[in-house]
Amino acid sequence: MSSQLAKLLSCDMNENNLPVRAEQMRARLRAYPLMIGVQVLVALMLVVLVWDVVAHQVLLVWLGVLFVELAAEFFYASREVVKLDSLDECRLWRRRLLVSVSLAGLIWGAGGILLFVPDNFTYQVILICVYLGVSAGAATTNPVFAPSLYIYISLLILPLAFINALVGDHDHFMLAGLLVVYWAFLLKSGRELAKIFELSLHRAIENEYLIEQLVAEKHRAERANEMKSRFLAAASHDLRQPMHALAMLVGALKEYVQGEQGRALQEKVEHSVEVLGGMLDTLLDVARLDAGVITPNYERFAMQPLLKRLRDEYKLFADKQGLRLEVSSFDGMVCTDPMLLEIVLRNLLSNALRHTQHGRVSLTCQSVTQGVQLSVCDTGVGIDAEHLPHIFEAYFQIGNRQRDRRKGLGLGLMIVKRLANLLDYPLQVSSTLDEGSCFTLVISSDGSTRCCEKSGLSKIDDAALEDAAGRSGFIHSGSWSVPDGMIAAQQEQEHLSGGKV
Repeated sequence: MSSQLAKLLSCDMNENNLPVRAEQMRARLRAYPLMIGVQVLVALMLVVLVWDVVAHQVLLVWLGVLFVELAAEFFYASREVVKLDSLDECRLWRRRLLVSVSLAGLIWGAGGILLFVPDNFTYQVILICVYLGVSAGAATTNPVFAPSLYIYISLLILPLAFINALVGDHDHFMLAGLLVVYWAFLLKSGRELAKIFELSLHRAIENEYLIEQLVAEKHRAERANEMKSRFLAAASHDLRQPMHALAMLVGALKEYVQGEQGRALQEKVEHSVEVLGGMLDTLLDVARLDAGVITPNYERFAMQPLLKRLRDEYKLFADKQGLRLEVSSFDGMVCTDPMLLEIVLRNLLSNALRHTQHGRVSLTCQSVTQGVQLSVCDTGVGIDAEHLPHIFEAYFQIGNRQRDRRKGLGLGLMIVKRLANLLDYPLQVSSTLDEGSCFTLVISSDGSTRCCEKSGLSKIDDAALEDAAGRSGFIHSGSWSVPDGMIAAQQEQEHLSGGKV
C-alpha cells in the first residue's frame, strides 16, 4: 500500500515521458494565477463570515500565513514557468510543486480546525460548504498534475472531517462520514480526469510529432521533385540530341532497305522513333514548366497570320477524317507570347480533331470586353460531367485504362492549362456528352502594357516565331509542340483517331 501511495505521489519521470510530464507541470503553473486569486477571495470572505465568532488574532494569523504562502507560490510560478526543458528542471519543479501544495493544504486544513465553531452548527455548515467548494475547484485544476490533487484534497478535507468526528454526536459523525465519502469521490474523479488529461497530452504530442514528420517528408519530396524538374529542364538539350540523331539515322536507313517487308519494318521503326521522340519532348516540356524556367516573352502582333497557318496545316488532318475545319478571320492585334499561344491552340485543335468522328471543328477569334476571345469547339464525343474537373490533370485519359501509348500520355490538356495560367489566360471548358466540347480562353486587353511599344510587330513570320521559341525553349526539331507525342505532321495524320484526352 505504501509503495503504491509513494508511486502515486512521485509521478514517475524519465526521458521517455518527459514531454508529457513537462506539459503537465506547465499546465499546473499556468493555472496558478486563477487558483491563487480564487483562494485569496474565498479566504477573505470566510474570514468576514466568522469574524464575530472566532478570535481576531487567530483569523489574522491564519490569513497572513496563507497570503505569504500564496505570494511565494505566485512569485516562483511567474518567474520559472518557462524553465521546464530538461529532466533535472522538471524534477526540481515537481519537488517545488509538491512542497507548495503541501503547505497550502496544511494551511487550509489548519483553517478547518481553527475556524471551526464548536457551539454554532450554522457556522460549521457554512465552513463545510466553503471547504467543499474549494476542494471541488481544486479537483478541476489539480488533475493536470495528479500528485498535487491527492495531497491538496487530503490535507483540505480530512482535518475538517476529523474535527467533526471529535464532537462526538450523531450529526457530526454523519458529517464526518459524508466528508470522507466526498474526499474519496474527489480523489477517484480527479484520478480519472488526470488519466484523461495525460492521455490527451500523449495524443497531442504524438500528433505534433507526426505533423512535423509529414511536413518534413513533404518538403523533402518537394525538393526532390524540384531537383528532378530542374535536372530535366537543364538536360533537355542533351536528352533530345540522341533522339534527333536516331530519327535522322532511321530516315537515312530508308535508302538502304530493300524489299517490301524490309521497307514495312523500316517504317514501323521510323514511326516508333517518332512516337518515342514526341513523348520525350512532351515530358521534357512538362519538366520545364515544373522547374519554372519558361518565361513568357510578350509581343504585339497580328492574329491573322497565325490563324491562317493553323487553318492550312490542320485542314489536311480534318479532310482525312471527313471533318469540316472552320477557322475565323481576325484583323486585330494581340499582346502575348506568340509561340506559347500557338502551342496552346495546337494542343486544343489536335485534341478536338482526335475526339471528333463527324461534324466540324472550329477555331474562332473575336473581340470581347475583356480583350480577345479564342474558342476551339467540336462536335465530337464530348466529356462526361464527372470527368470535367479532371481533364487538366497529368496523365488523365478517358477510355485508355490500358495506358496505350499510341493514344498519348494524357499531358496535352495539362500543358494547355499550365501555359494558360502562365500567360494569365482565363480558360473555360463546356462539354456535353455525345454532342461536343468547347474550350475558351481570353487574351486580356490589360496585357498590352507588357508589350514593348517600340516593337510594333504586325505579323508573325517564321523568324520571329523561331526566336520566340528559342527563348522559351518549347520548340522541338523545328516542329511545334503538340499534345501527347504528336511532334510531326505525319504522326498527327496517322493517329488523329486515337484515345481520349
